[in-house]
Amino acid sequence: MKKIVFVFLFVCMCAGFLSAQVLPAKLNVKGESKIFQLPDIVNISITISSKELEYTDCVEANFNAVNKLKTDLKIASIENLEIHDVGQRVNEEKTYSGGRSVPDGYRATYNIKLQLNSKAKLIHECLEVLKKSGVSMNYQVAYGLSPELLKSVEHKLIRGAVADAKLKAEVIAKASENKLFKITNINYGMSPYVSGPKQYMTEIRTAKMGRGDNQSFTNPDPIELSDNVEITYLIEPN
Repeated sequence: MKKIVFVFLFVCMCAGFLSAQVLPAKLNVKGESKIFQLPDIVNISITISSKELEYTDCVEANFNAVNKLKTDLKIASIENLEIHDVGQRVNEEKTYSGGRSVPDGYRATYNIKLQLNSKAKLIHECLEVLKKSGVSMNYQVAYGLSPELLKSVEHKLIRGAVADAKLKAEVIAKASENKLFKITNINYGMSPYVSGPKQYMTEIRTAKMGRGDNQSFTNPDPIELSDNVEITYLIEPN
């Protein structure tokens, strides 16, 4: 019986000792960074459309138009221009006559993407080739970041977010007369929305070739990019 009472008292003492221990306080801080980066590449998405009554004539006309444009671009020898085939689609078109649908030939659309450096001179050269090629097309222009610049910007964003979190933690600790002990946890990119470089591509215009002022494409706004990090610090016990 005495042994049972002794064990019970020992357990109570241990429980009281543990409850008296004060766990180190924690500090959660969120670091943010933002960069305004000028784009270094331009993507021009082109759709070439052809319509003929017969399927084979339609496909052939479409390929001829595409090859004509590609040949003109290659002859122009625009610096670092990349030409990528995206795909082709052929649909049967119909019209309504006498209250019923009747065949009205075929339409083929071919999509290609041009990528080049975002230099005003190169953009102007490329758009001049498109305008003078005589090929009927629609186009869409977008500025963006090359993989090399994207990687560099991502590194700057992360370093900036971490530095911001560290500065905030130091200010809070000093203001509250405490000292930071160590980092216990880091969460990266926890914001519900991050306008990161991989998500950003600004669209400039969709138009038919031969219309509009080409100078619109030579003065892009900087791309706003942001990122964040959350860091948990332990406060040094007093």
